Order: sequence, then C-alpha cells, then structure tokens
Amino acid sequence: MPWKPPLHRPPGWRPAKRVRTDKLDKSYGAQAWRKLAASVVARDGGICHVCGLPGADTAHHLIERRQGGADHPDNLRAIHRGCHNRLHRRRGV
Repeated sequence: MPWKPPLHRPPGWRPAKRVRTDKLDKSYGAQAWRKLAASVVARDGGICHVCGLPGADTAHHLIERRQGGADHPDNLRAIHRGCHNRLHRRRGV
C-alpha cells in the first residue's frame, strides 16, 4: 500500500526525501550526460542498438559504469528507453 502524507501537516512537516541507493546514477540527470547521450544518438542515426528500429532516445553503456566502463562515446550505443529497461529488466516503458 502506497504511503500517503497526513491530511493535516503539523509545523515542521516535510515530505520524505528520495534516497538514491546507487551513487553512479546521480550524473544521469546532468546536462553533460544528456548532451553526450544526444550526440551518441545522432552518431548512430537514431537506430536502436538492441531492436534495430529508428527512434532511439538515450544511450546505453556496452561495459556498465559499475563494472568500470567509461562515459566515452566508444562505450555507448543509441537505444530506446523501453529496450534499455527490458535489457536491464526494469519495469516500465
């Protein structure tokens, strides 16, 4: 059951902060990552590395960062977000 905030908010009440469990994920929202991912998608012509269809919108590490892979264009390929989630067995599209 999802947690709901109280209907009344006592003085000093603040919503709980979302805690990231993986320190590596902090940089994925950064402007530098978005620019790098966009350049990789442009380089690959928007073709998904997994399914081969056009419309790729993000980048995927061939060697994951947690395994020592770098954020270098040679280690990145264009991919759909849905294909990326399925590749990593995440929920959602």
